[in-house]
Amino acid sequence: MSPTVLLFTFSLTAMMLLALRPVATLVGLVDLPGGRKTHSLPTPMIGGLGIYLGTLAICMLSPVVMADYQFLLAIAGFVLLVGILDDLFEIRASLRIACHAAAALAMATLAGVKLDSLGSLLYLGPVELGLLAVPVTMFATVGVINAVNMSDGLDGLSGGLVVIALVFLSIAALVAGHSAMLSFNQILIVAVLAFLAFNFRMLWKKNALIYLGDAGSTLLGFILAWLVIAATQGTDAFIAPVYALWFLAVPLMDTVSLMIKRPLRGLSPFTPGRDHLHHRLLNAGFTPRQTVLGMHAAAVLFGSIGLSGHIAGVREGTMFLLFMSLFAIYLVATRHPVALANTHHTQPRR
Repeated sequence: MSPTVLLFTFSLTAMMLLALRPVATLVGLVDLPGGRKTHSLPTPMIGGLGIYLGTLAICMLSPVVMADYQFLLAIAGFVLLVGILDDLFEIRASLRIACHAAAALAMATLAGVKLDSLGSLLYLGPVELGLLAVPVTMFATVGVINAVNMSDGLDGLSGGLVVIALVFLSIAALVAGHSAMLSFNQILIVAVLAFLAFNFRMLWKKNALIYLGDAGSTLLGFILAWLVIAATQGTDAFIAPVYALWFLAVPLMDTVSLMIKRPLRGLSPFTPGRDHLHHRLLNAGFTPRQTVLGMHAAAVLFGSIGLSGHIAGVREGTMFLLFMSLFAIYLVATRHPVALANTHHTQPRR
């Protein structure tokens, strides 16, 4: 994708975000201050809508890209709509998850993007899923959606994690010569960066002007799940699943650990709480900026391990054992809550 097109993508997405701000206020699509939230003004939750419209517009101007990703954009539009309704009316978690599962089912059955194989994880050859392909795809997709959604607790955190994962996936696509996915990834990355320009806290901007909302985080989670599955399955696959798993390591480890720990405490896995990794880092005394940058750095490190393993041809079983070992270490290291440090940094809004 040419620099001119990418610059146009950034500018168009930014303009759409600016145009949507007054609309969000008019319809009530705003995150209001109060409770655990520390922002002082109503903040529009239109990041996902702006990213989607910017990406859709550029893809419509690129027939080759649109031909490959029209199903993705159509089903992602449904996920976005569900998220907008959730932001407006706070629909039940069970209904939201059912809608996400339906989107994953459509992805697997209508578009043919599904997990048929987990690769050679156990040194015994490819683990083929057979009849389990569709249900495992649905489970994995809903898992990635929730992993991205649950990481949306500090300004710039989830958007940055998605960008990092997409960059590593794009490098793998570039090495493999997969131009269609590379082009789509570039468009999406630039659209998310346009959002982050309004969301990420910078020296001259101490507060976010726009939030992703559940609509944005679930949209990005769904698209990321689709792209990773498409990149690892079928005749067009260019990277084994275990290597791509490293690209999602930070949000997945955090979310899966909570899916394990919360039920053991008698809580629903989807109960809001302050036990995420970013909460633990804040409680330990790190500032929001340090927390976000630290988690981004960890995502870059893990992504680099996965990409290096892919390029160097490290055995899939070895990469899987290393990943599970790191996850076990994370589970042990986070088994106890962190006492709140005596600091004055701003707490997250969720």
